[in-house]
Amino acid sequence: MSDHKTNEKGRDQVVTIPVRLDEKTFKRFAIFDAIHVKKQARRPALFACILIIFAMVALLAQKRESGMIAAVLLTVGIGLPLVYFGTFLSQINLQAVRFGLSGAPLTYTVFLSEDGLTVRNERQKEEVLNLSWSDVRHVYRRKGCTYLYVSESRAFLLPDGCADVGADELWSCLVSHVPQ
Repeated sequence: MSDHKTNEKGRDQVVTIPVRLDEKTFKRFAIFDAIHVKKQARRPALFACILIIFAMVALLAQKRESGMIAAVLLTVGIGLPLVYFGTFLSQINLQAVRFGLSGAPLTYTVFLSEDGLTVRNERQKEEVLNLSWSDVRHVYRRKGCTYLYVSESRAFLLPDGCADVGADELWSCLVSHVPQ
């Protein structure tokens, strides 16, 4: 909301975002969250690098058993991170199925106002969540979606095209309200 909007009664206009969440958007978010926000890829990558370096050192030793030791180190160093990431991707797929995201169901509705945001769960009967803008931790804009983090472990996905305003206007509204 780059320019202040009011309705005919002079009250702040609310941006309404009925979120229809699909599998593709959820999977992109889960990967982004794990790799960029929670930095879960660092340890497996570091593990792989350490074992690859040890394998190269073993080969440089040029002893009779160096080739076998290097092969084992390379297999473990590359294999375990691949299994880790494969398991991670498999779990994301299972979560998407468990959440019933095929067909992009209406999942929740987010209302943005000058005072903060309100989230209403459309799939389960829960209390409406009211948050002030100071409760928002981070906002990220990625291809086709904006991620609105209200804690380190909870984010609301706002796919482009769901809001009653354009994606650029939604981003401007969020950036202007979220504390640096």
